[in-house]
Amino acid sequence: MTDWPASDDRPVILTVARPADAATGHTVFGGWIMGQFDHAAGRAGRAVAGACLIRAVQEMVFHAPLTVGSDFAVFAREAGRGRTSFTLELAGIADPDGARTPIATARFIMAAVDDAGSPRALAA
Repeated sequence: MTDWPASDDRPVILTVARPADAATGHTVFGGWIMGQFDHAAGRAGRAVAGACLIRAVQEMVFHAPLTVGSDFAVFAREAGRGRTSFTLELAGIADPDGARTPIATARFIMAAVDDAGSPRALAA
């Protein structure tokens, strides 16, 4: 992971990993983390382009387990842009105000859509 997200970057979402989210023992189920990334990509995508859909998860890498009870923040930034789609980079960080442990990173391809759900051109 690079120096992103910086300590003063604002997360797209901030939540707490609860015992109900545990796979076994005291670590969170990977599918829950993926769900949080999905939620964050939707919020970040709307901020970038308005109505949009996740077209693909290009890559998702888990770097460390997430412990139940940890604060979990997902950060997003635009990493590329096409005519109707754009790429978001996401980073999931545990305890964002403390140790800032990288939990997972991902690249999501997003598609801007119109009211009918058809692709639409992105604003310049």
